[in-house]
Parts: sequence; structure tokens; C-alpha cells
Amino acid sequence: MSSRLNILISPGVWDPKPWKEGLSKSDSIGEVHVWPTAANLDEVEMLLVWQPLPAGVIARLPNLKLISSMGAGVDHLLGDPHIPLDIPVMRIVDQYLAIDMTNYVLMSLLIYQRNYHQLIENQQQSHWDRLSYAKVKVGILGLGALGSHLANQLVKSGFEVYGYSRSAKEIEGVQAFHGEQLDDFLARSQVLVNLLPLNDFTQDILNYELLSKLPKGGYLINVARGKHLVDNDLIKLLDEQHLTGAVLDVFREEPLPADHPFWQHEKITITPHVASVTTPHSAINLVLENAERFLNKLPLKYLANLERQY
Repeated sequence: MSSRLNILISPGVWDPKPWKEGLSKSDSIGEVHVWPTAANLDEVEMLLVWQPLPAGVIARLPNLKLISSMGAGVDHLLGDPHIPLDIPVMRIVDQYLAIDMTNYVLMSLLIYQRNYHQLIENQQQSHWDRLSYAKVKVGILGLGALGSHLANQLVKSGFEVYGYSRSAKEIEGVQAFHGEQLDDFLARSQVLVNLLPLNDFTQDILNYELLSKLPKGGYLINVARGKHLVDNDLIKLLDEQHLTGAVLDVFREEPLPADHPFWQHEKITITPHVASVTTPHSAINLVLENAERFLNKLPLKYLANLERQY
């Protein structure tokens, strides 16, 4: 093994230039390639991935040793037949991702709690009405790095917070549920925030059956993945007035098609997958740390558990 890692940045990165420039400054990094390229990739040992790999990429990397997702999730890698099962896969766990996600959810919660849309409408009609508001019970579905950070901050902001995860978690000030306690968790969640990883167990989990178990008048904030949500089931529950609204930042197809009914639904707020975005200036530090750990034969940080699909 050489003393420097050669890297390939895969397709789908919005702008690979800052990644390439930032990585190239490190003494631990040799050549940094951006796909597609005609360069000889025989010496590439590390692959940075944002989207599912097109056929032919892995075949040109005979010395590939490790893979890093360029985001918090690894759903774009699960089940990819091109990826060798014996290569470690890492996730980006970044404080800025967590802060951005928390701020987005907090913004959405305050707009909901303070009846902000009604206040805007009142302003447009020159109507003075001091709307009252009550304490909101928030349920966080998924207590990983992002969900746990959100839970802590919402408790500090005065919200009544519940959480659910596959295995038991303890977070100060949060009533946490796990395993077979999902229905109890949902019954307490006036606002449901989805932060689950996407895998075979969670795809389509936000369906009519689950969402109908929220209290009448409930509200949904989906900032995880679009494939968690069954679109028509959400619309049905909104039209039946079981749910009062939803904030959606992720969708099954992105960009969201112009003819999708979400665009025109008066109870749905849409944002274009901007709740939390990986930024090179912070995420590169973790990529470089893991590169140095690999070169020095130290344990890697934030390895994905592909068996559990997150």
C-alpha cells in the first residue's frame, strides 16, 4: 500500500471542483479523479459516491479498498450489484448536517405552531387577529445522529418530544420508544418528523395505516427520503381532514414533476431537498480523517452497517 490514497469522485456531485481542490491539499491524498474520465484508474483505492454507480465504474477500479458516501445516508449504495461486499462503506456524520437539519425542522415546527400561514393571510387582508397557540408534541421517527441531535435541541426549545428507533435509546428529556412500541409512539405524536434511513424495512412506511395512527389533526414533516412516503395515502388523509398539513423536502422523483398533485395541494408545503446539504468545507475533514486512518491501519469512523441497511 502506498503512503497516499488516490481517489475517484463518482457522478452526481453538484460541483466536484471544491471536493477535488480540498482533498488535493492533503499530504495523505495523491491523484483525485472525477468521473467520467479516460484516465488510468488502476491505482485508485478510495471512491466517493453520491448516487448509484453507473455500470463500468467499479470494473475500472481493481485496487479499490474503501468507499465513502458523500451524505449521511447509504441507501444509494444498498443492493448495488457493482459494489464488492468486502469493501468498507463509510457515512458522513457532520455537525453542520445535523445543525442544518435541526434548524429546518424547527422552522417548520414554529410555522405550524404559530399559525404563520394564517398570519400572512391576515396581513394580506389587513386583519388584526392575535392567534393563540399551544405546546406541540413532536414525535421523531428515527433517532440516529440527525434524529438525536434534533431531539436534544427541541427539548431545549421547549417542545414535548417523543422518539422512536428500532433499538432502545436514551436521550435526556425525551420519552423514547422502540421495537413493538411504534403505535404508542404514534398516538402521542401531534407532529411526526421522519428521519429514518431508507432500506427494505422502511420503504413506504409512511402509508395510510401508519399515518392514520397519528392523533386527528396531526402534521407530517418528511426530511428523510421520498420513498418513505406513499404519496396518494398522504393526500387521502389530508383530504379526509385526519391530517392538517405536511412539509415535504424529499420526493420519490426529484425534481418533483410539474404535474404532481403535491404542488397544488393547499395543505402541503414543498421545498426542493434543501433541509440539510453536505458541504465540502466540513465533510472533507471526515473523508481525510478516514483516509489517514486507513493508511495508518486504524479503525474507520462511521462505518455503515450494510447488514442492517444503514
